[in-house]
Amino acid sequence: MTVLLKLENLRKVFGRKGHEVIGVEELSMEIEEREFFTFVGPSGCGKTTTLRMIAGLEMPTSGRIYFSGQDITALPPQRRDIAMVFQDIALFPYMTVRQNIGYPLKIAGLKKTAINEKCEEIAGILGIYDKLDMKPGQLSGGQQQRVAIGRAIIKEPKILLLDEPLSALDARLRTEMRTEILRIHRKIETTVIYVTHDQVEAMTMSTRLAVMDKGVAVQIDHPKGIFRNPSNQTVATFIGTPAMNILPARVIVGANGTKTLDVAGLKLPVPSRHYDRLSGCEQAEVGLRPQSIRLVQPSSDTINGKVMLKEPLGLENEFVVEVAQGMRLVVVAQDDLAVDEGQEVGLGFNPADLYVFHVETQETLCCGIG
Repeated sequence: MTVLLKLENLRKVFGRKGHEVIGVEELSMEIEEREFFTFVGPSGCGKTTTLRMIAGLEMPTSGRIYFSGQDITALPPQRRDIAMVFQDIALFPYMTVRQNIGYPLKIAGLKKTAINEKCEEIAGILGIYDKLDMKPGQLSGGQQQRVAIGRAIIKEPKILLLDEPLSALDARLRTEMRTEILRIHRKIETTVIYVTHDQVEAMTMSTRLAVMDKGVAVQIDHPKGIFRNPSNQTVATFIGTPAMNILPARVIVGANGTKTLDVAGLKLPVPSRHYDRLSGCEQAEVGLRPQSIRLVQPSSDTINGKVMLKEPLGLENEFVVEVAQGMRLVVVAQDDLAVDEGQEVGLGFNPADLYVFHVETQETLCCGIG
């Protein structure tokens, strides 16, 4: 596909000298035509700042923004072929749905008949054709969000920016609107750049995503790549629900150079292909996703502990198990297991599901040691 948007060493600093706050740090990436690209991360990580720089609402401190090969870094927002839907929907309450959607065309000076035709076309795509003569106050939250999207796409922008558009909706509506936004994206074939703190939204909607942390894009990849091969512990613990369990481990080097991981008293041999990655490490941290752990009978071949909490989730239960030295692990297991609070259990897992991280840099050393 053709590269539509290119960010080159983008940097944004807020505040005065001596009181500076870095919003975005040396961000470089390319976004292709018709992609659904998501910036995901916790509050204050730089994702919305990046979106505002792309839109032209914030000027970068340094770096360049290219649109179809053209440098648009200093171009004002109205001269960029970009539309944005903000977190606050901000519809005109005194206007009808038709008037709200058609407002950008009215400002552009189009005739009323042309505006009406385009409004009806967009309303049909959004599934709100029968709401055209209503006011925003008569609509549900999801319908209002569709109106905001309609107003953004009516001028057929090359890029649609969505800044946490679902954050004000309840859980059921969020799920419905995720499906709606994907349907709209496929129908209008516009490049979508999406911002969210919700990793479920990011993983289910995106063709690619950038995990942001402290102004830095820690990893840019397809959702499966992010999940299966996280670049560091920050990505590994942010992506996935519940969060990945992290345990300290010792790296034991044998007399013949073999390496073994000691995890809560359990000795796990490390395949020779990973020796170089663990070179010089006496300590490490290992990660296990809650869904990768099985509750079994305690034995010398498992990490053993006591069930401190059991929470029913429907078809599954979530268990909190306390193991050596007061460490607690979260386990998600099928509901048909006859395991209760206070019971001694063993935690079984496949070494291929174990992630190993550098104890200082938090970099991923191994994705699986099976």
